[in-house]
Amino acid sequence: MSHALDVNPVIDSIAGRTLPARANMLSLALIAWGLGAVGYGYAAAEGGEAWTLGAILVGLVYSLCIAQGSVMFCVILTGAWARWGRPFKRIAEALGCFLPVVYGLLVLFLLTSTHVYAWNPDTIIFGGAVPLEPHSLEAYAAKPIWLQKWFFIGRHVVGLGILTALSAVYIRASLKPDLVQAKARLGDKAPAWWDRIIGGQTDLAAAQKESFDFQSNIFPYMVICYALLFSFMAFDLLMSLSPWWFSNMFGAWICMSSVYVGMAAIGLTTMITRDWLNIGAFVKKSSTLDLGKLILAACMFWAYTTFAQLLPIWYTDMPEETDYLLVRLYLPHWRWLSQTVAIMCFIAPFTILLSRGIKKMRWPFAALCCLVMCGIFLERSLLVMPSVYFGDHFPTVDFLIVNLGVVMGMVGLCIQVVGRFLAQVPGVVISDPYLTDHPWDVHVHAAHEAAK
Repeated sequence: MSHALDVNPVIDSIAGRTLPARANMLSLALIAWGLGAVGYGYAAAEGGEAWTLGAILVGLVYSLCIAQGSVMFCVILTGAWARWGRPFKRIAEALGCFLPVVYGLLVLFLLTSTHVYAWNPDTIIFGGAVPLEPHSLEAYAAKPIWLQKWFFIGRHVVGLGILTALSAVYIRASLKPDLVQAKARLGDKAPAWWDRIIGGQTDLAAAQKESFDFQSNIFPYMVICYALLFSFMAFDLLMSLSPWWFSNMFGAWICMSSVYVGMAAIGLTTMITRDWLNIGAFVKKSSTLDLGKLILAACMFWAYTTFAQLLPIWYTDMPEETDYLLVRLYLPHWRWLSQTVAIMCFIAPFTILLSRGIKKMRWPFAALCCLVMCGIFLERSLLVMPSVYFGDHFPTVDFLIVNLGVVMGMVGLCIQVVGRFLAQVPGVVISDPYLTDHPWDVHVHAAHEAAK
């Protein structure tokens, strides 16, 4: 027996829908805070320009991880033919729409701010440029070639550009049949920009097949590009801040944690926008239960990959590898941040998500997602800030104003982009045949539930 749901209320809610005034005002205030934070950082922050550029790098990488991680969540659903996650797919695609904005800002950062990296001869980091001459014959000329300014910038402009373009065409392909179906019902009430995607097509069955085939065909290429190009991003943008420190698992760790924080952002956004998008009939308790289970799995994998990096570095006790960790794990003004990251990224989420009930409750689940997002933000800050600031204490005021302000500015910009996109499209993937339960599915209910 099929359990198809009526998608017409979702379509009808699009007509006249706009970004809520409160959300618009909040996002503009956050953007203003972000801009003011950058100004304060350059003018008055204890760490000066280096601290400010570090905070901007954290905000950009964090936003990039959420946007790209959300797209990869969709890709995983496509590759696994998963039904359970389809109610979240449009929200994930909406977060992916923020990706071109982050990419543009990141390119601007790379063109103007590579002097925050210690390998740059023109670096502003205390102590001057770190020499890249090889320490052994095996490493001969590798770093001087790899860490050249324009080669560094060029490979990210091209690599992340490819990944952003693939994500954009994937989202467009997923959106097209939904707009064909919604356009047939809304007629002239549909937004005008839909026609650029629909292209005059009215055959829903043909659009569905075209979309399904395209998403299935592009799936392996996106997985491969994500694994390679995002790993390069992690190695270069984050790890090269300390140019002689390395971890072979660092790229995989960042790739995995990006999907982790992406799923948390999807969960939080879905819980907040569920009523506004009129998708409550699709986002059920069983849906958040399943998403919570996957977030729990990602939480455990984050802890595994973190420990898998720390353990070999600890037992080999090599100076080039251990100094990076000693600064972050043992210096008093950074140690508390490491402990907080461990609690917020693993200990607390793992403990809370063991509860089946929490994963079914709307606002507790939203709070849990917010906790994970805050934890990953602090983790990214821990990776970046000790490499750009060498003071003997933690500049709390600068962190609260500059770092928090920059990331809140990115949140405000994300609300503008994602909110305006969601306001004009169906809140779920209405034409996706995997949105409904499989006709062979059998649902067994307890006696007291069946009697209700």
